[in-house]
Amino acid sequence: MITVIAALGGLILGVRAEQRADRDEKRAGELSQRAFAEQVDFYRTPSAVVVMNGNPHPAEVRLLLPERHLWWDLRSMEPCKQIKIFTDSLRASLRVQLPSEQVTDGELPSLWLEFQDPEGRSWVRTGGGALLPSPWKPASHGVHMVDLRETWNKAPEDSPVCDAP
Repeated sequence: MITVIAALGGLILGVRAEQRADRDEKRAGELSQRAFAEQVDFYRTPSAVVVMNGNPHPAEVRLLLPERHLWWDLRSMEPCKQIKIFTDSLRASLRVQLPSEQVTDGELPSLWLEFQDPEGRSWVRTGGGALLPSPWKPASHGVHMVDLRETWNKAPEDSPVCDAP
């Protein structure tokens, strides 16, 4: 009887240890997936939006106003770089390509940054800084998309958050 109880106790402890190991492995995988995303960020100043890629890999990035379904495609952002986009330029690009759409200063705080990691996972960083997984919805050119091939998008600066050599 004692042997049966000891075997049963050992079995229960073994199952729990395996469950804990699975949980730890899953958590480590999630942290690894988020590692790239944690290094992509943006912030606003009164006159500009600064987008940073602190990774040693490029990132497909775009700015969006989710309530309005408006995207500004920044395309592939170079590793360890940042770009500064003046809000006047952001609005001017929108006026040129989508004359019927206007964005006010009051809407800019709700701007989000959406990007993809090298594995094709999509993320969104909200205006408040929260990082969330996001389904990458193709944004077709036309009604709601502005493709920013401006000079400031072609001359990025070094990103201060980059850990790469």
